[in-house]
Amino acid sequence: MTTYVNPTLEAEQIAQRYAYPSAPWTMDGIWVWSVHPVRRARAAAELPAPLKPLWLPTGRTLGWSLIGQYGGASTLHYSEAACGLVLRIGPRPAIWIKGLVVDLPESVAGGRNIWHLPKELARITWPSGNQDRATASQHGQLLLSFEGIPPQLQSLPTRFKLDVLVVHQERVYRIPAQFAGRMGITRRLRPFFPASGGWSAFGVSGYSISGMGRGLAQFGALEEV
Repeated sequence: MTTYVNPTLEAEQIAQRYAYPSAPWTMDGIWVWSVHPVRRARAAAELPAPLKPLWLPTGRTLGWSLIGQYGGASTLHYSEAACGLVLRIGPRPAIWIKGLVVDLPESVAGGRNIWHLPKELARITWPSGNQDRATASQHGQLLLSFEGIPPQLQSLPTRFKLDVLVVHQERVYRIPAQFAGRMGITRRLRPFFPASGGWSAFGVSGYSISGMGRGLAQFGALEEV
């Protein structure tokens, strides 16, 4: 008989037991990512007040997803997967994170304690051999996968900044984030959210723009908006 594990309770216990580096954190690695429409009513129901979704035609808003793998000059070496919504607050684009899983307990502890992010522990696989698929699963349940990952992709130098928005104790905070590296877009790359998975409300509902990035990202200290 399989024992049920509550991922949120597990993450809270990890956050109390593990040490972690202070901010800022650097993520040196590779990402597969997608920006895509999602059904606005379902996604907005999980968006904490006072944040509001962007408006798109036909009852949609703008979502995103990614799977990344960090090594080299990273503050910690781990893999992660995430999904959420694209928002806007102030002069810079912003994102809100619905789901965020990693495969390193120290990253879980740092994400929850420094930034109040909903980090949980999961199993994340990256393409190897003839496989072209990256996956994130939690206690045997698939959360997100990307299929059609090419071994190489034409890319251009890319640099941008954005805010990651966090609502904690009814206050809105921002995490200043930035990326510098190379990024490319491909039609071959396809994100998949299982209909019964924990992230199903943020699955693709229409055409997606997907790609790969390689470079350095950084998360700064939490700031109140």
